[in-house]
Amino acid sequence: MRVEEGRVVSLEYLVRLGSGQVVETSLGKDPIEYLHGGGQILPALERALEGLREGEQASFSIPCEDAYGARKEDNVITLPRALFPIDADLKPGLCLYARAAGGQSYPITVREIREDTVLVDLNHPLAGERLYFEVTIRGVRHAGSEEIFAGKPHEIEFV
Repeated sequence: MRVEEGRVVSLEYLVRLGSGQVVETSLGKDPIEYLHGGGQILPALERALEGLREGEQASFSIPCEDAYGARKEDNVITLPRALFPIDADLKPGLCLYARAAGGQSYPITVREIREDTVLVDLNHPLAGERLYFEVTIRGVRHAGSEEIFAGKPHEIEFV
């Protein structure tokens, strides 16, 4: 069965930067499952996986513009220290998640701590990076109607 819209796909993956640094992998863990066309993964990644078959391996790259975008220096801003919890152990490089008014969370990275302010980077940590993928399709199946309605595969929790 081929990867196409409305199918639940199980895959193993490894993602590297141009430097060779591994930034994320499912190797050594359970494969991830997603609903193809459900918006759970990067659209460019979905396009690259389209048409692959169970057991097939592929290697490809996704340019920054199709991944997390180019770095924008105007996304490096200064915030009042009072916005952060008083007991927060702020350090340069610390990645925090802020919640927007609509409930969506996004990463912010602490760049510098000053007396009354904190310099933060609102760019995604992978902004400006071409991502190199190695994937293996472990399974492809038709999605059930509830999965299509929910936009994601069923999650089974064993207790």
